[in-house]
Amino acid sequence: MSTTIDAPALTARQLDILQWISGFIDTHGYPPTYRQVGHHYGWKSPGAAMSTHLAALQRKGVVTREPGQARTLQLTPLGVALIGGDA
Repeated sequence: MSTTIDAPALTARQLDILQWISGFIDTHGYPPTYRQVGHHYGWKSPGAAMSTHLAALQRKGVVTREPGQARTLQLTPLGVALIGGDA
């Protein structure tokens, strides 16, 4: 009997954010801040980014972060697989 893990359903916006975070990390070598994510998407405050979209991505297991520390936003292996990248 094999066990499979179903990939979480992401909205088009969540997938776009996940891809943007991955691209930012590839380009710069480090993760974006919440402010940078928010600025890119035109959100008014960094809190809006965390409390909605990024929190949803974390709940779905495709990103991780360390609360209280800067630039700790990372894609999980599942997140990398969802965007077709190499883990």
